[in-house]
Amino acid sequence: MTDLGLVPLEEQELPRLYHELGLLGARAEGKEVPWRLGHPSPEEVVLIAAQASRREPRLLWVLVELLARGWDRFDPLKLRRSLARARWPATLGVAFEFARRAARSPELDDVAAFVMARVPPARGERFFLGTRAFGGELARRDVEESLSEYRRWGYFSREEPLAKELGATAGGTLARTERMNLLRRLAQRQDTLTIGDYLAALRGRASRRQASRDLATAPFLLRIGTTRGARYRLHPSRRSSRKA
Repeated sequence: MTDLGLVPLEEQELPRLYHELGLLGARAEGKEVPWRLGHPSPEEVVLIAAQASRREPRLLWVLVELLARGWDRFDPLKLRRSLARARWPATLGVAFEFARRAARSPELDDVAAFVMARVPPARGERFFLGTRAFGGELARRDVEESLSEYRRWGYFSREEPLAKELGATAGGTLARTERMNLLRRLAQRQDTLTIGDYLAALRGRASRRQASRDLATAPFLLRIGTTRGARYRLHPSRRSSRKA
């Protein structure tokens, strides 16, 4: 039985994981090099990839596309049972969240709900390990502007693992708290901003209606003008916290 808690894989084993994913239909190339995991089932390969993606971000892109396009190749019950032996079972929840964004399939929704039933989220930690300086600006933004797809499973990240080949018109999503963090940061760095500026910063992670509502209700903004050309600026009482 494969030890799904064996994470991280050693660097020389990663080509084997990509090879195994390629055999399952993923857009991945690797080599059949020796590794310590024996001959895992397809469902176990999925779990291994989900966990290894915390240290190898490209794996999350590969896995999301595989699930979005070929989720019906895997036995949901076997996936669910394999989670009991996983070190970080919530990582698969993240992969399913993005796959569902790309595929928009009620059947995939049902499979994801079944597989992930009763799996607890992580305890509030960065999804990707070793990719940011601890306590740095980028790490802080990963927490403050984390996509909902990660937050639902107890993780923080702004990475959108959705390949253009999926044809997905939307990326990840931002909840209101995270949108407010992004909007505040934008206002701190610009003298004034428009709804167009905010939509550009959102990059499709919220609708125009949500953006308009955010600008109208943000307590740290002042509106200038009353027409469609209205601009917004940081409230004077918030200027002391402005960042360059």
